[in-house]
Amino acid sequence: MKPLLVLLPILLLCTSATQQEARCEDEKYITLTQIENRDWLVGPDGKPFFPHGITHAGNRQAGLDFDQFSKACKELGFNAYGYGCPPELRQDMPYIESWNHLVNSSTYRGKNGVTFVDIFDPVQQKRLEAGVKFSCTKSRNNPNCIGYTWTDLGAWPLENSSGTNWVEFIRRLPKKAPGREAYETFLSSWEGDDDTARDLAFLRIIAREYFRVVGEANRKFAPDQLIFGDRFAFNTIEPVVLEEMLPYVDAIAIQPPFQGTFPKAKYEEIHQLTGKPILLCDYAVRFKDGDKDVRSWKPAADSVEAGKQYYDYVRSALDTDYIIGVFWCNPVDTPKGFGNPGVKQGFFGEGMSVRPGLGEAVKKVNAYRDEVTPEG
Repeated sequence: MKPLLVLLPILLLCTSATQQEARCEDEKYITLTQIENRDWLVGPDGKPFFPHGITHAGNRQAGLDFDQFSKACKELGFNAYGYGCPPELRQDMPYIESWNHLVNSSTYRGKNGVTFVDIFDPVQQKRLEAGVKFSCTKSRNNPNCIGYTWTDLGAWPLENSSGTNWVEFIRRLPKKAPGREAYETFLSSWEGDDDTARDLAFLRIIAREYFRVVGEANRKFAPDQLIFGDRFAFNTIEPVVLEEMLPYVDAIAIQPPFQGTFPKAKYEEIHQLTGKPILLCDYAVRFKDGDKDVRSWKPAADSVEAGKQYYDYVRSALDTDYIIGVFWCNPVDTPKGFGNPGVKQGFFGEGMSVRPGLGEAVKKVNAYRDEVTPEG
């Protein structure tokens, strides 16, 4: 499939050939630009930056002392919070606004927890728009807001771990439902006998309508800020879906698997397909930790080994010309949630202690980040 390059103007983003002309004098939001052929986020102060921080700080199960957490993050050189940032920290450092409840299609909700909506129903469209407006209202006047992410790890592929998909949901709606009528209209002009091709074609139509509703609402209620769209894992990417999202987003939010080796070929593929920068919005290297039930694909032997792998990973991200930030998943150990067994491992140990080897690796990679970041 050839790359689909969709070029949309970013409001308040000044385009130019030089770094000095990369922003408007009255700009007060975080924007995107290119400096020497590399994508960078640019802060309200006009300085390029590569956000590196920790997601889920607002997780109630974490029970964080936010002042202590802020101090611990800054001592290691973290310069941002990811998504799931609580109100108490939104004036402290840049963060990502997000939501994950408007469509409960995240694959980690399990086979009985994944649900879809009739996206063709005007009632559902208004509900989604109202939900987007609510989230935008919380952050559209905050210059620390990096941008917006939407549904997390949605069950977009026709075959996915939830055991169902959005096309099947629409197909099972009552005959008078707007979505079922849209499907019957689609069938009336469909030619071919390949069921998978048929369902992919209709999945594209579903995605087109979903992203139109959510994307237009996000741009309407936060016109000056960046949009990253749905958060995709490698195994939730469906190219026809990703292509339909492109007109509404400025960059792509990826949640890669927790594996220590940097998957350069996969990121290159995504970048070529979309033609947009990539934000690694939720990543970690999990490691063995005593008798804790830490479940991960080939966890590192300990935090020292995890630190080495993490350093190599983030440095490799910095050495691309299109990855614009990386966020570690989870501040401290918490339950995994959604009835899943095991521990969701955090960056810090008990009492916000820095784990051996991991803290040193983060300091080292943050120093490298500062070294390669251009001056504003």
